[in-house]
Amino acid sequence: MLKNNFNQFHKQFSENLPRSLERTINLLNEIGNPQNEIKNIIHIAGTNGKGSILSYIKSCLTMNNLKVNAFTSPHLVQINERILINDKIIEDELLNKTIDRLFQYSKNMNIAFFEFITGCALYLFNQNKADWNLFEVGMGGQFDATNTLPQKDLAIIAPISYDHEDFLGDDIIEITKEKMGITNNETYTVVGKQPKNITDFILKNFLYNKEKRFVYGLDWTMTKKKELFYYEDNDASIRINNPFMIGEHQKMNAALSIASLRFLERSNKINFSKNIIEKGISKTKWHGRLEKINCDNNLSELWIDSCHNPSGTKAIACEMKKMNSKKQKKMNLIFSLKKGKKIRDFITPFEGIFDEIKYICINDNHYSFNEIKKNTNGTNINIREVREFDKTLILKNNHPSRILICGSMQLVGKAISIF
Repeated sequence: MLKNNFNQFHKQFSENLPRSLERTINLLNEIGNPQNEIKNIIHIAGTNGKGSILSYIKSCLTMNNLKVNAFTSPHLVQINERILINDKIIEDELLNKTIDRLFQYSKNMNIAFFEFITGCALYLFNQNKADWNLFEVGMGGQFDATNTLPQKDLAIIAPISYDHEDFLGDDIIEITKEKMGITNNETYTVVGKQPKNITDFILKNFLYNKEKRFVYGLDWTMTKKKELFYYEDNDASIRINNPFMIGEHQKMNAALSIASLRFLERSNKINFSKNIIEKGISKTKWHGRLEKINCDNNLSELWIDSCHNPSGTKAIACEMKKMNSKKQKKMNLIFSLKKGKKIRDFITPFEGIFDEIKYICINDNHYSFNEIKKNTNGTNINIREVREFDKTLILKNNHPSRILICGSMQLVGKAISIF
């Protein structure tokens, strides 16, 4: 069912519902409220980097011989990727069984797919106990289905910026309030690097208890010494080294992950050695994040990244510019973009970096080429339309090229599937 009929199954759920926890709570009531039995919870909110942070923390926990369950979203290729039981992607049979069980209750409910699959994860994590349970917020925080968890051992606030404005609005303070909705004054909370106005707002309005907060710039930081990056707090300096997670933004994600583990340790919730943390960070992999994949063309380098908002684009544009500092390869961009994203804000950071930019409308949830063209008029960005995405689009290059595919999880997932 999941591999062949996922799109059809997804259509059975409602879309554009009012933001509320009530629907998820109703489903959880029907299945015995498994969320109340899950212990040792880390909950991650923010705009960018949530999945990477979860992956870093998961790697360090497993390196410390601990069992880890994890719930993340969205998926790249198949839905199973969203639910990890004991650090392994859930098998089709178990996921299908769980979906069938919960669908008996949800089929007569007006419920969103994400709310349903969150219910599945909570049910499974209660059935399959782990030492730690990691949850990535889907969107926002306060009204996200994952926020039905009654008690978190740690909340992590990744960098906050603009995304999902059609749901969360375009007031950065209101967006911050929504993200901070996963915490309360009794929640141990780690805050990543933010613009000063956001950090000030968080400290003034949310994190009154100094003993239960660990904030970038106040309690921990990241430094760079001779091209090497280090996490630092008052008691430790830990080198950040990972050959798989490329980009300075990933170093900051790693630093926030280390801060989270250090704060858990300070709170007497876990014990870690510096060596275990360094090893865990160094071995972390997270697919679809500025990842180079084999494309069967010796002349071309193929890179994929799931960036889909302006802050994500800026980070990736910076890295692509560094890669081609010697202008040794032709730079090509292939992207798609879901409706609701700010087209011009997304594409502008790439201006002047790419020799050729192509757009493909991957499905009906994405902008048409005409909408993309209309919203980039008046810029120096020339975009061509591609109607089909397949291997030939990459393999036909007969000159040294560096190709980036980004903008849409579905497009990145398709690239992974093809190659």
